[in-house]
Amino acid sequence: MSEQVVSPSADLVAPPIGDGEAAAKASGTVASPYAYYALTLLAVASFFNYVDRQIISIVAQSIKADLNLTDAQLGFLLGTAFAVFYGVVGIAIGRIADALSRTRLMAAGLALWSAMTALSGLAVNFAGLAAARIGVGVGEATASPCSHSLLSDYFPPRNRAAVLGVYLLGNQLGAAASLLLGGMILQHWGQICLSLPVDGACRIANWQAAFFIVGLPGLLLAVLIANLKEPRPNPKSDAGSPFRLVVSELSAAVPPFTLVKLLYVGGRRAVRKNLILAAGLVAGAILLGAATHDWAQWISVTIGVYSITTWGQVLSHRDLPLFKLTFGCPTFALSLAGGAIIACVSGTMHMWAAPYAMRELGASPGQAGLYLGVASAVSAGLSVTLSGLVTDRWKRHDRRAPMWMGLIALLGPIPAFFVMMWAPDLPIFLAAFFVFSFLSLVWSSGFAALVQDLVLPRMRGTAAAAFSLVVIVVASGVGPYWAGKISTLTGSLTIGLYSLLTLVPVGIVLLLKAAARLSNETDAARRQRAEQFGEVL
Repeated sequence: MSEQVVSPSADLVAPPIGDGEAAAKASGTVASPYAYYALTLLAVASFFNYVDRQIISIVAQSIKADLNLTDAQLGFLLGTAFAVFYGVVGIAIGRIADALSRTRLMAAGLALWSAMTALSGLAVNFAGLAAARIGVGVGEATASPCSHSLLSDYFPPRNRAAVLGVYLLGNQLGAAASLLLGGMILQHWGQICLSLPVDGACRIANWQAAFFIVGLPGLLLAVLIANLKEPRPNPKSDAGSPFRLVVSELSAAVPPFTLVKLLYVGGRRAVRKNLILAAGLVAGAILLGAATHDWAQWISVTIGVYSITTWGQVLSHRDLPLFKLTFGCPTFALSLAGGAIIACVSGTMHMWAAPYAMRELGASPGQAGLYLGVASAVSAGLSVTLSGLVTDRWKRHDRRAPMWMGLIALLGPIPAFFVMMWAPDLPIFLAAFFVFSFLSLVWSSGFAALVQDLVLPRMRGTAAAAFSLVVIVVASGVGPYWAGKISTLTGSLTIGLYSLLTLVPVGIVLLLKAAARLSNETDAARRQRAEQFGEVL
């Protein structure tokens, strides 16, 4: 009997998909075959998302040598350059995805990030590679809001965590494939280039070839996704034409246009508050830049923090129900902060694992890519898939299940982390990395489903964007640079990675506070809160 229980939000299942589909399928608890086709394409897109995002990890050592970079600069490229501008654009993409064709928006983003990944192979200095990585971040900003929103409409609520777990599996397999493919290309490019019918292929550095090879296939996939059917019509936007909508949303996030937007929606008082915020952030950036001499890092982080905060300010004036169910909801905010801490610790370790294995344990690029890639693929595949199923079942008895999975992801990997840092050889390091990877990812699918459960259907794209962009800005914008900077200052990457553990106590407090509030988060309470702030249901 329990197998037939549907979550309290069962009324939010997808409407009919495609011509001739039975309404009972879409409105009940069984997804249509077309939904699984869409899931397949979106999961493959999520695969390329992470291949293109994380290919830089395995080629980092070669880039450092060729472009003469420090670990702090490398940390900026590994995370900040991508993450901050992912966030700046992502905060606008969420609402755009809720009002325009999500399939076409997703396809456009996929085409952009694939092209910018390939163009990374043309970089000849730090600035050029940073610019290309920014382009990758801008394109990938479309992935989570469009995909999460689409899948939440294609599939009924009772399967949501499991379906999003399959989607997120594409992320993890992509991260693993970036190591496998990157390592193989680095190790064997001298032989591969001789077999290619391209004049001058062997004059390209191996790390440049890796960017070309993984970037180009996404352009074909973008065509297929552009032709997916929308599971429901998108609501018309008050902004009018698609062009006006895009301009309107970007102006809410991209400085200095944010001031004009704020003046329009909130008046002079809102602008004054925003200018005070901007002044404080600029002062902080100047102090940190002067102290560290890493101006690109702190300018980028300042832009990201300012854009996210300003977007929230704009949102509170023009769509109060949406604001109150996302940034204005303590449960959402605490879950968001806790998830960012988990991702910061685990994501940074994953990004630096290959350089660490090559530096400290003498692994070749081929070995690091192969072994870390296989370990990552298997552990992540098991973790994301199984954790989605476990969380779905656990939630039927305890609404706080996502938070308990978050605590497991935060605390469970710590023993494995110590073994990795103490490992005398590559096999022990790899065994510990497998355990670390498995345990550190059990939170992801449950949190993705939780975000969708906390908001109304029209808000799903925005909520997914808000959650993923803040997590990525914190995890990728701070973590890799932090570890790299400590490594630069101390001369030890090991010490740089150890420093991440200082975040664990903060994460524990945030997750426990979120769990305490989650007990009271029901569908009725959510609807009542939305109506209280002006939503018409």
